[in-house]
Amino acid sequence: MAIIFKQSISKKTQAPGVNRLPAFLALSLLLSAALICGHALAATKEKDADKRVDTDSIISTISASERTRPFPVGEKVAYFVNIKDGDQVRSPFRVAFAVTGMGVAPVAAGAIHDTGHHHILIDMPMPADIKAPIPFDKSNEYQHQHYKHFGNGETETLLDLPAGKHTLRLLFADHNHVPYYISSKEINVVVLDKPH
Repeated sequence: MAIIFKQSISKKTQAPGVNRLPAFLALSLLLSAALICGHALAATKEKDADKRVDTDSIISTISASERTRPFPVGEKVAYFVNIKDGDQVRSPFRVAFAVTGMGVAPVAAGAIHDTGHHHILIDMPMPADIKAPIPFDKSNEYQHQHYKHFGNGETETLLDLPAGKHTLRLLFADHNHVPYYISSKEINVVVLDKPH
């Protein structure tokens, strides 16, 4: 095409107005080729965009909105940070938790306004008596754990539960273990058998 274009320019100097058609056609072909290449490149980029991997779904099945959900001012909610309803785990497994709208303090700190500590209810409903302290499990009772106290102000733990389906719920309470009734939603986890 470049040769035809050069020839048409040299002929232009010989006879004005003669043989401009080949130059016009060459220019038209070049513009058409550029447009076709541009459309092909755009289509390739769209296909590549469709092939991109959604890394959020690989890293975690918890959506970004659930991980970063804002809490309205004044809302007091306890929540699990790293586990969710339906998770399958192997004991012992790490559980991290948090609370909004309240401070976390150890029991030894005594009565401090708007502070308390976490408890995990395992396979138990919410306590019916709103003025009674949360009970304690018998020590070293592996098969029948129901109340985990975090009186040192902990915000994570390792749970070692028997294989099977379990319900977990956080309940936030004061220094006397009396619930504020600030809790998480109850979640179900399945503890898988330990590998042999």
